[in-house]
Amino acid sequence: MQLRFEKRWYDLHEIKELFSIKDKTMSNWLYDKKTGKKKNLPNMGIYKLPDTNYYVVNPIEFQDWFNKRLRIYQ
Repeated sequence: MQLRFEKRWYDLHEIKELFSIKDKTMSNWLYDKKTGKKKNLPNMGIYKLPDTNYYVVNPIEFQDWFNKRLRIYQ
């Protein structure tokens, strides 16, 4: 899956819509089931803005991570 993106950072909600990801699936990817803490998000291209509770997504890095994840299940 190759999408074209504008040269900007995206919100998590926008990424879920573009990639057709359900809330439950995104939640499972973001949080560790045993500890409830967030996983290593920069590997997915997701970054927390300093001094806020807001996350932004680098769409190119996320798409690379997403495509690698798809290959695992094929």
